[in-house]
Amino acid sequence: MEQYIKDSSKSVQEVVDTICEKASNYKFGVLHIHNVKETLNSKGVEFDDECQILDVCNPGVAKDFLTANRNLAAIMPCKISVYSKEGQTTVVMNPVEDLVRPIEETVLPIAKTTQETLYKLIDEAI
Repeated sequence: MEQYIKDSSKSVQEVVDTICEKASNYKFGVLHIHNVKETLNSKGVEFDDECQILDVCNPGVAKDFLTANRNLAAIMPCKISVYSKEGQTTVVMNPVEDLVRPIEETVLPIAKTTQETLYKLIDEAI
């Protein structure tokens, strides 16, 4: 699986905010943001770099996936990770096609379109 990885000159928070702002233009919603740094630090685990994971979903795609095969729920919602390391902000996403393929090939065309749409969202956010 080759991940979609893009670097940005923006801060982690700026990229996250832009994804949240622009997601609806692509018919996606941000369901939740996991702030990994805050969570780990609150559990007594020191972690200095920013790392946020966005759960994003298009309701129509979710319905199509679940109608085809409920086991696809295990890979939902789609995740976009935004992190910093040594001052560099990076955005990464696993390809939806690669996640779907071993479970339900009949929805691969939908997975491909979804993947391409999310890549456009990421490109706009960086």
